[in-house]
Amino acid sequence: MEIHIGIIKTLAVLDAETKTHYWLTVFAQDRGVIPLFSSVEIYIEVVNENDNLPLSEQPVYYPSVLEDSPAGTRVLQIRSSDRDRDPNQRISYRIASGNPEGFFAIDSQTGN
Repeated sequence: MEIHIGIIKTLAVLDAETKTHYWLTVFAQDRGVIPLFSSVEIYIEVVNENDNLPLSEQPVYYPSVLEDSPAGTRVLQIRSSDRDRDPNQRISYRIASGNPEGFFAIDSQTGN
């Protein structure tokens, strides 16, 4: 018996944010005088990757704060979004640099 293998390949880049799954029907047919065939259903799930950057509403912010403002004065709220699906679209915030004295804080969940 000769074995043939049917390999399914993608012909384009798939994106889970566009379509999460595909249903395919594949027919296998022999080359007999009266061809015989069978079919199989295939469910392909597109697994989401963290492939989109979180984007802020603005690339640079220029807030100001009065000197002698009390501790806890709100300076700015950063708003960001991510086109990925859960859990990759969840955003957290942290101050990465420029705060060696510890004068500023940000809420990791809200960006406040």
